[in-house]
Parts: sequence; C-alpha cells; structure tokens
Amino acid sequence: MNISRISRLALALAFGVTLSACSSTPPDQQPSEQVAPGTASRPILSADEAKNFSQARYFTAMDPNGAPWSPSSINLPKQPDFVVGPAGTQGVTHTSIQAAVDAAITKHSASRQYIAILPGEYEGTVYVPAAPGSITLYGTGEKAIDVKIGLAIDSEIDSNTWRRLVNPAGKYMPGKPAWYMFDNCQSKRTATVGVMCSAVFWSQNNGLQLQNLTIQNTLGDSVDAGTHQAVALRSDGDQVQINNVNILGRQNTFFVTNSGVQNALVNNRLTRTLVTNSYVEGDVDLVSGRGAVVFDNTDFRVVNSRTQQEGYVFAPATQSSLFYGFLAVNSRFTASGEGVAQLGRSLDLDSATNGQVVIRDSVINEGFNTAKPWADAAVSKRPFSGNTGAVDDKGNVQRNLNDANFNRMWEYNNRGLGSKVVAEPKQ
Repeated sequence: MNISRISRLALALAFGVTLSACSSTPPDQQPSEQVAPGTASRPILSADEAKNFSQARYFTAMDPNGAPWSPSSINLPKQPDFVVGPAGTQGVTHTSIQAAVDAAITKHSASRQYIAILPGEYEGTVYVPAAPGSITLYGTGEKAIDVKIGLAIDSEIDSNTWRRLVNPAGKYMPGKPAWYMFDNCQSKRTATVGVMCSAVFWSQNNGLQLQNLTIQNTLGDSVDAGTHQAVALRSDGDQVQINNVNILGRQNTFFVTNSGVQNALVNNRLTRTLVTNSYVEGDVDLVSGRGAVVFDNTDFRVVNSRTQQEGYVFAPATQSSLFYGFLAVNSRFTASGEGVAQLGRSLDLDSATNGQVVIRDSVINEGFNTAKPWADAAVSKRPFSGNTGAVDDKGNVQRNLNDANFNRMWEYNNRGLGSKVVAEPKQ
C-alpha cells in the first residue's frame, strides 16, 4: 500500500482546509461573499433557488410510481454475519473480503448481510454483485485508515495484464457470484481495459453500505503524467450509503454509474448515493458518472503531478432530462498548486448530457481557479457558460436553472479564498 498517500491523508484530515488561509478568522467561519446571480464563469444561486437543492430533492425517485429515498444512519449489528481477518483469529470466518462477499451472496437471503473487517491491509479487488439482499461492509478499527483495501490498477493496461493482476489463484471463477463482473472486463477485445475496469472496489449491489474503511487505487504517480484513469470505487447500485470512508485514486477516483453491465452509463435508471463524513482524493475528475449523489461533510482534495496542468473535482454525466446530479453540502475543497484546479466539468458522453452539480455551504481553498472555477466539458469540449439570467426591479433573479443553452453547475453560500467571484471584463 502507498503509505505516503495515507500519511498525507492523515495530515489533511488532522489540519484540514481551515488552516489554508492566512487569516485570524478561519475561512469556514467567515461569511460568504457569493451573491446571486454571479457571473457567466461562476453562477451563484439565490436563496430562493437554493431551496430546490437539498438531499430530499436529489433522492426523489425518477419513476413517478416509485418512492423517494430517505436514508437513516447505518446501524451495525452486535454480531455480524461474517468476519474477515487473519487466519486463526477468534471469530474470523474468512481471510479475504471477496470470499466473505461470495458467502453472503450465495446465502440467497433477502435480509441484509453484515461483513465486519478487522484492521489490516487487504490487497486486491472486491466485487459485490447484484443480489436479492443488500450488503454492509464495515471496518472494526478506530479509524477509517485502519482497514485498507487497495491495488494499483491502470486503465491503460491490456486485458491479459489486467487478468493476471486482478485474478490471482482463481479468485474469480465460473460459478462464483462475481464471475460475470470479472468476465465482463476480461473478455474485452480493446487495446486497454479502460476506466470502468480499473476499479479496485466495484459494486452493483442495491442498498450497499460501506463504513469506516479506506478504498485506494494505489497507482498514484507511479506512471507518467498522462491520462491514466485509476478508479478506487465504482458503484452501480441504488440507495447506496458511504460513511467515514476514504476513497483515494488518481483520475475518476469515485465513479458512480446507473447500473447495467453492458450499458452502465447510457440507460435511464437513476441511482442514488449518500456520502457522509468521508474523504475523496485524486487528480482529475475525482467524482464522475451518472447518478444522484449527495456529499455531506466530506473533504475533497486534488493532488498529484497533474495538478500543475489540470485538476477537476466533479465530472457529472447527468442527462439533460434529469434535474439532479451531484450535490456537496457542508464540505471542504482543497487543491495543491497555484490556482490551476477547477471545481468540475460536464462529462459529455452524448448530446443528451448536461452535467448537473451544486456546491453549497462549503469551504473552498485558494488552490482553485477563481477566474474560471468551472471547466469546459470533457469529450465534447463544449465551452462552459453559466446562466446569470436577469434581476427584476425587486431584486429577484429570473432564470431557468435547466436551460439547455447553459451549463448546470452552481454554487451557493460558499466561503474560503477559492470561493471568490471575480468580475468579468466588459465586452
């Protein structure tokens, strides 16, 4: 495992963004200077508009006959169904996380299965298949870094190299629950396995819960500074909860899709995910994909060699017909480098994509580009254009927040040196 990354993580969490500004008043205690409507480069929501962007709105079912999702805290049992840890340790049922997941799935139970993981470093991938029942995996250590799940997987490697790396000693075999996931990647006939198969932890389980863990793609800067996606966590399931989890990778650290093995990014199912009290680290497009994801009290940190050239926190691939993508509230954004990193860009997978994200009530440090906090879209290169609308004689902002002629990336009530709204030059 990459101990230097973990050490940096510990320092970041210990000292955090609040020490980044040279001020007697920490930035998280300073009043916000963001005023609606903002600028075309940095659109700001009004208080009335911001009311539309809450956890409840993001977790409303897309299906008109479906029920909204109202997640509660993760409740752990006194006695888990399975325990992962060193052989010979009292109470341990499995020595690998994948073996415990396989055992939980093969029970064919509609009840939630709980897997406790003892402190230690667990090298290798973990695949959690779709199943009638949901899975909860949680670390039993005092801190999230006490349980580390990791492997260095580069999206640019060929399928044979990937197969040898991911499946030592027949970890995935025909007849085992996660075989179809592994086989989907090993059977690729492309030159490289690609971003979706670079995930260390991949789940298609609805209702998945993760708590008190570190999931890390340890590729880091071990290769050149080019395009090397290295996903730590890929989640395709609905109603997923992640609490007190460190997610560390390179490009596309956390990839959220809307399920379907073959068409994970192009079908119309909207998955919902809640991330609380967690930490996400990477260099480009830290959080990517298509789904409704709410981050509450989460730290985002842009690091690694490419931060001197580019770096983005969010890369939503929200369909234009859907109003909610990513929401970050009560969170902290930190970037190394001198004003290079940006808050996000739309991941334009097709002409029907217009990424949606809101950052509100959060702290943004000085490492971000205040003149252009949002970048042009990936793939299509569509220039960023924020909707400033018009202000009526009563001071109310008038605009359609989902106008397809503009990007849908918004801020509200953010603080810190990186939240400054820079006046645009007159044309």
